[in-house]
Parts: sequence; structure tokens; C-alpha cells
Amino acid sequence: MYDSDLRRREVIDIAISFVVLSLGFSLSLAGNGLIGGISWSLVVWTLPYAAFVLLFAFVGHELAHRQVARRLGYIAMYQADYRLLPLALIFPLLFGVVFAAPGAVVILPFRLYRHGDERRDTFMISAAGPLANIAFATVGGLLYATSSSDFWRFFSYTNAWLALFNLLPIPPLDGHKMIKTNPGMWLPIIAIAALLVLWLW
Repeated sequence: MYDSDLRRREVIDIAISFVVLSLGFSLSLAGNGLIGGISWSLVVWTLPYAAFVLLFAFVGHELAHRQVARRLGYIAMYQADYRLLPLALIFPLLFGVVFAAPGAVVILPFRLYRHGDERRDTFMISAAGPLANIAFATVGGLLYATSSSDFWRFFSYTNAWLALFNLLPIPPLDGHKMIKTNPGMWLPIIAIAALLVLWLW
């Protein structure tokens, strides 16, 4: 179904996106950009922590989209957006804030087998990423509540915030597709994400 060249390209795209985002997050945690000053030693110290969080928050989010799409019979793979990906480094490097649009899971608009409900499929595929973040945020929140560890608070908050952001009903975010296909299910999901963010604020 997926030839070796496509699989290799997807792995490369995910790896490059992951590395760039991890470095961007580390830069944002280490100061206010070149304008306000960056602690380069702090960049090095925070990089493994940022990478661990993003392994779930970013890679887990995208793989959830991809796997649900594939289970529903679609051809789906992650593709990096090399036009926008550099912004994940430029913004934190200059201003100390993260702005990232690294890429997305691309889904071919036809099914390989069975007949399905297109609206249902769109909702389920779109919801998979934010729901993965909500699950990670919940686990991280429980670990934070039992350990009072700032790391688990950061882990949980990052996942909760990414879930909430992606659930906003603004194209091309997941929330826009969800509210168009099943607004009744979109509402409780975004409410849960918002409550998690407020709890961890």
C-alpha cells in the first residue's frame, strides 16, 4: 500500500519537523529571543525536556490523525510544510515566542475498502489529534497532582493548550472540520480541553 520511498519521506518529514519544533520550544523557554536575550546554556538544558514533551504533543497528535484515517481505509501520511517550518525557529530565535505550522497529515479523498460515512470519517479523523493531546494532558495532570513536578505540569499544559488551539473552529484547524460535521460532539471535547488549560494555568 505504501511504498518504501513514501515511508522514507514520511519518516524524514516527521523527524525534521520534530527536531525543528524541539529546538524552537527550547529557544522560547530560554529567554526573549535575540532582542531580549537568550541563555544558550538553558537552550541546551531544556532541549531534551522539550523533545520529550513534543514526542507526545506533536508526534502523537499527528500519528493519531494518520492511524485513524488508515483504519477507516484512507491513504494518509504526514508531510512537512518546508515553507512554514522555518518559522518555528525564526520566531523563538528573534522574539522568544513559538509560532509553528510544521506540516499536517495529508489524506487522499477516497477509501480503499468499504463504504463509509464521509461526515463521520472527517469528524473522527479530525478529532483524533486533539483527543490524543487531551489523553496525554490528563495523564500528565494526574502525575503533576501526585508529584507536584513542574515538568509534568509543563507536559500536561502543553498538550492541553495544543488540544484547545487545534479545536478552535477556524480553518484549517481540526475544530473547523469537527464543528461542520458534528457540532454536538465538538462542544464537549473543546470544553474538556478548555477546563484542562484553566486548571493548569
